Amino acid sequence: MTASRLILWRHGRTAHNSSRRIQGRTDIPLDTTGRGQAERSAAMLVAYKPSAIVASDLLRARATAEALGRLTGIDVATDPRLRERAFGQWEGLSFEEILDRWPVEAAAWRRGQDVPDVGMETRSAAAGRFVTGVITAAERVPAEGTLVVASHGGVIVSGLTALLGLDPVEWLGLQVMGNARWAVVESGDHTSSGWRLVSYDVGPRDPAADGVPWFPADRKNGVT
Repeated sequence: MTASRLILWRHGRTAHNSSRRIQGRTDIPLDTTGRGQAERSAAMLVAYKPSAIVASDLLRARATAEALGRLTGIDVATDPRLRERAFGQWEGLSFEEILDRWPVEAAAWRRGQDVPDVGMETRSAAAGRFVTGVITAAERVPAEGTLVVASHGGVIVSGLTALLGLDPVEWLGLQVMGNARWAVVESGDHTSSGWRLVSYDVGPRDPAADGVPWFPADRKNGVT
């Protein structure tokens, strides 16, 4: 048994998202806007006929998943392997604060590099645990079934890249999705990894709620 479709779903907005502060492993709940986003997205995700739902055990991802669980009657499982990347000393800080205190490291991060000296989890490590968690859950889903995975923007980017057979350190072709938006991945025997990306950053979009990019000029390394 294994799911033939994966829905990788980023959680709804939090106060840290709104103020552009790194969350990482910090356990921040959804704000009022984020709860509304989760409910609107869940109403759309019902159309995929989920077979199972698994979420990061952090509050913001679990609450997002539970919005879909209430509509489908499916119990939400949790897995700590689906948590956001750890960002060590940078958690709770804005990019401007990081740039002021760690200018060299902040510049390297903006270029797409890991900065382990501040306690940042590497992309490859985050991708590895995420993929393991997703595949473990997918193997419990009946063939042709759909698994919904509620997780976090940064680790979804790294994990999805690895799931597609690409190097999450070298290939930086995906930006972080908007809050409560998702990617659709389906099994594909004609691909080297066995998975293919069908759609990305799908779902309701609210420019006022999404706010400005995490970095002043882009969202390449945005973390949620």
